[in-house]
Amino acid sequence: MLQVIVLFGQIKMLNKKNFIFILEKLFEQSKVCYDEFNSADGKIGDGDLGITILHGLEEINKNIDSFSEDMGENFKICSKAFVKRSGSSFGTLIAFSLMNIAKNLNNKKECNHEDIIVIFKTALNTIMERGKTNIGDKTIADTLNLFIQKLEENKNYSELFKLASKEALQNFKGKQILVGRARMFNEKTKELDDPGMYALSKLSEIF
Repeated sequence: MLQVIVLFGQIKMLNKKNFIFILEKLFEQSKVCYDEFNSADGKIGDGDLGITILHGLEEINKNIDSFSEDMGENFKICSKAFVKRSGSSFGTLIAFSLMNIAKNLNNKKECNHEDIIVIFKTALNTIMERGKTNIGDKTIADTLNLFIQKLEENKNYSELFKLASKEALQNFKGKQILVGRARMFNEKTKELDDPGMYALSKLSEIF
């Protein structure tokens, strides 16, 4: 997400400083994986996922100097920045997710473990509602759902997101993607990773 919040190592609280660190790392990784994301998306879609993620994170990082201690305001800045550079359906889902997260974090300077779970639940619910998808459809929602499960079981973030995102991909090997343009490819999608799930897994590797 794609601008989804991945925590590094022993970070236990999400605040302005940690958030900036995360966003910078995500942007770096989006440049490394740019062609991979476009290629994965091109097999069943427009082939612009790498463009969407890179441009969105680039615009967010251009606005980091506007961040304050208010995490709600920071997520709002991210939402506006992301939608400014991305007109794709995936980009719109991410922007709406960031905006809804912002509403839940209004005036918060630090986000604890429970707040972080709420962040992921908000992103998941937004994507399911606006993307008209369900758990089990083989989309990024399934990875987010597994993140939430792992977070509710464990407060140790070390490699949690990296391992969970790979587990989600493995869980859906041999299953069809049931929403979006991918439905046109029917059985072919059983052999392919969902582009959003794949992108989230690659972005998580840097942590």
